Amino acid sequence: MTSAKQTLTALEANRRYTDLKDAEGQMAQARRDLEAGVISESEYHDICDVCVKIIRASQDA
Repeated sequence: MTSAKQTLTALEANRRYTDLKDAEGQMAQARRDLEAGVISESEYHDICDVCVKIIRASQDA
């Protein structure tokens, strides 16, 4: 049972890390899109708000 629990814990940690890196990448892309005029300031803030929530959740767990 311990091995299964360790596996699940490792998978969850991997998911959180992946979510964190995805959110960081999305924020960076949103910044580039904003600077290129592809998205509006409002869209940029919406994307960043979501990404910040994901980043905080990934770090709190």
